[in-house]
Amino acid sequence: STYILAKSILAAESSNRQSANEHQDDIHIKIRNNGQKIVIDAYYSVPADLQSAWATLTDFNNIHNFIKGVASSKITNRTGNILTVSQTAVIRLSGVSFHFESVGEITLVPIKEFSTRMISGNMSKMSEMTQITSDGDQTYVSYHADIVPNIWILKYIGHSFIEAEARERLQQVRNEIIRRNKMGFHPSKMKPSP
Repeated sequence: STYILAKSILAAESSNRQSANEHQDDIHIKIRNNGQKIVIDAYYSVPADLQSAWATLTDFNNIHNFIKGVASSKITNRTGNILTVSQTAVIRLSGVSFHFESVGEITLVPIKEFSTRMISGNMSKMSEMTQITSDGDQTYVSYHADIVPNIWILKYIGHSFIEAEARERLQQVRNEIIRRNKMGFHPSKMKPSP
């Protein structure tokens, strides 16, 4: 979410940007921004089994391999189903690079949901929840985020900018789930993405 919001500021000059990905209409997003808190709710389906979706969504050590702009992502600690994940993002615009860092505590409820609470980073407060269900070969992903920015301009950026970045990120995750599902990746034989 930090990456989504930060890049939105830099993309404000190109408000008519449109994605060429034919599946993005399948991702339903609602944005609320009252000037204090930004709330993102998203929902999409993916033609993949539950295990493939879960394995991709929780592959925190390899997120940077399939989400553009994430420079690094690493699990730094694990106690049972509670993880600490450190991430960095690099955004380049007109030859200028912007760096962002965050550390989050992630609580897993295997093959059902996981929640993220930011411990440190570019926001005053950030929490996320991802839930998944399946009816066999189709998996449904629900995403919710509550963000309180500590950068004043984030409080005033438009819904369209936040939505565009959220949609792009979720589509990249969706594409990776589909790719892994087609290749027959499963949790028991997961390997880092090339």
